[in-house]
Amino acid sequence: MKQALYVLLGSLLLISQWSCDLINPEEPIPAYLRIEPFTLSTTASQGPNTENIKQGWLFVNGEFLGAYDLPAEVPVLAVGLSSIRIEAGIHDNGISTTPDIYPFYEPYEEEAELVPGETTVLSPSTRYLSRTKFAFIEDFEDGAVEHFTEAITGGVNLEVEQDMVRSGQFAGRFSLLDSLRPIVEIATAEEFSGLQGNGVFVYLEIDYLAEAPVFWGVAGERDAISGLERYIEPGFAPKAEWNKIYLNLSQDIFNSQLETYKIIMQALLREEDPDSANVYLDNIKLVHF
Repeated sequence: MKQALYVLLGSLLLISQWSCDLINPEEPIPAYLRIEPFTLSTTASQGPNTENIKQGWLFVNGEFLGAYDLPAEVPVLAVGLSSIRIEAGIHDNGISTTPDIYPFYEPYEEEAELVPGETTVLSPSTRYLSRTKFAFIEDFEDGAVEHFTEAITGGVNLEVEQDMVRSGQFAGRFSLLDSLRPIVEIATAEEFSGLQGNGVFVYLEIDYLAEAPVFWGVAGERDAISGLERYIEPGFAPKAEWNKIYLNLSQDIFNSQLETYKIIMQALLREEDPDSANVYLDNIKLVHF
């Protein structure tokens, strides 16, 4: 009798263990991807290789796993030889709550052997897509301002600067003075059109160091009577160190319905700002397809 009871209890324990294994199966051990920050390579015709890639948008074997602030370590359940693609992610218009893939950078692609419990280190690199076009590059390296030469408001011109530069030997600078010129507007001499002919995206890349906020957008005259119409993006706030912003002008250009337009910057001194302010600019690129 006791022997039969022991057999019954043993059977119940085995069934209980088997049921637990079904309900709570053993979790697989992931492999790990260590993703380092991106590097950008450019050709001489594409201007300096400054970038502000914030995130890597990760795809493994075609499956999107998420967008990760870099550097990042990501657990991955895929094992064996796997196809990895990482898209370069930016803060659209410099806003952290609007992350996006930058449409003009190539994705980084690699095949890697993923082993559970082991870490694979990836050092992604990128470059501009071959079909990327540059309407202009204002990098000041000829020792002159070539594109932003039209003073619209404030009577201030963009000047060449040698002491405060992001890259190379020259940058651009303009100043605001509370009593004389609290508002400054400077535009390109050129007028542009057809930038969205081969794709909707048009971006303005800007390296900046600024003591006052600067707004950016497009401006043009619909006819001889209406005067200058402006379609302005928020741009950037004051920044004490060099930074890069990717301004998305696509919607502004589409909304304006202007046949031709200039690229315009607009800076102002606020009540909380000091009586004067300097704005330094470098490596301004108008990019489209």
